[in-house]
Amino acid sequence: MGRLSSLLSRERPDKLGLLEVVAMGVGGMVSGGIYAVLGVAMRQSGNAVPLSYLIAGAITLLTAHSYLTLTLHFGEHGGAFSFVEHAVDNVTVAAYVGWILIVGYVGVMAMYAFAFGAYTLTAARALVGVTLPGVLRPVISVGIVAAFVGLNLRGVRETGVFEDIAVYVKIVVLLSLAALGIVFFEGDPTAVEFFDKGTISPITGFAVIFVSFEGFQLLVYDYEDIENVDRTLPLGMYIAIAIAILIYVSVSFMATLHLTPEQLIAHEETALAAAVSNIPLLGGAGFVLVVLSAMKSTSSGINATLFGTSRLVHLVASEGALPRLFSFRDREGIPVYAVLTMGGLTAVFAVLGSLKQITEFGSVAFLVSFAVTNYTSLTLADETGASRVVPGLGLAGTLVAIPMVVHHLYRTDPGILVSIVAIFLVLFVLEVLFLEREAYSPDGLEPTD
Repeated sequence: MGRLSSLLSRERPDKLGLLEVVAMGVGGMVSGGIYAVLGVAMRQSGNAVPLSYLIAGAITLLTAHSYLTLTLHFGEHGGAFSFVEHAVDNVTVAAYVGWILIVGYVGVMAMYAFAFGAYTLTAARALVGVTLPGVLRPVISVGIVAAFVGLNLRGVRETGVFEDIAVYVKIVVLLSLAALGIVFFEGDPTAVEFFDKGTISPITGFAVIFVSFEGFQLLVYDYEDIENVDRTLPLGMYIAIAIAILIYVSVSFMATLHLTPEQLIAHEETALAAAVSNIPLLGGAGFVLVVLSAMKSTSSGINATLFGTSRLVHLVASEGALPRLFSFRDREGIPVYAVLTMGGLTAVFAVLGSLKQITEFGSVAFLVSFAVTNYTSLTLADETGASRVVPGLGLAGTLVAIPMVVHHLYRTDPGILVSIVAIFLVLFVLEVLFLEREAYSPDGLEPTD
């Protein structure tokens, strides 16, 4: 009991304690995943979508072990980029992993921006009775990205206390909505056909919606700001992932009880709000609650991810794997060009991509980065002293998921598959042709000429 008390308390106010670490982890994963991805997940997995989330969550827990093992052993906050530097003596490979990771975060922010735009249109219709034209969705998405680019350039960041409260309130709200939806379901839950899209659907589904669990690894980037990091970071990360799994499984199960296939097609981008509106006890009030919660969550998700990603870009550039321009910080310590570039790319993705395209690109990008992390942990097991079993299982799960996503897209959306492959090829070509890269040390030392 005394050990838990010491983790909950903080000796220094500028450090993150267990409550803050859990809040940041849950906020990173559930900021937009349940609001933006639920419809895409249900379309793929049908009523078996809770199983898809459960499988993805299990692989996430295995991968978290690899992240923690490597982060705590090397004492670094660069995530997969830094891990690869220790595992391979190849600048190109490490740099390419860094580029994939950065573009993956851009895809996540675009997903949040897309969802924010869709929910804003829904809010206008539900709250004031105004039906705005769909063409405004990308305009709103770009607007919210621009707003947070401006805030990040000014150094404005939501306070830790506010974020803690907002995340824990969100946890209570989502779990309460799930419980109410299940308890007040007027039919027989056991009569719902679980494998309505076939027994293989949840297997392919978990690979497609893997981006929903992106975010836990953002805690690694705050390594130096966590109090009692050797104990707080592992406990906080595992608790956050467990809470995210509980939210995803329970909320998605509730949604399968209240959404017909026709309603899902009509409200795919706002599936959770549509499901909650069908709960007898809540109705329209529940719909409005979810819409407002989604707007808050997706917007704060953009802000937090932009803040963290711009710092990652600065780190990668400082080690010579990106142009030196991105390593520039102003007098306030803000990586100006990194913020501007990440914001611009996010706006482009949000305007040009569909929600399904953005979601599946994000899933592929993070499946690759998670596979790399598990492989690195497995390779360096002798050095770190960790068991090979956990990273081996995590690697197997991610390696199974990647070809499943590719095969699924080949059968159903070859255009999306082509666009994803094209993005990865372009990144590879740009990285190889990048002639201004400086030599850098795998030990994270300053770049040398």
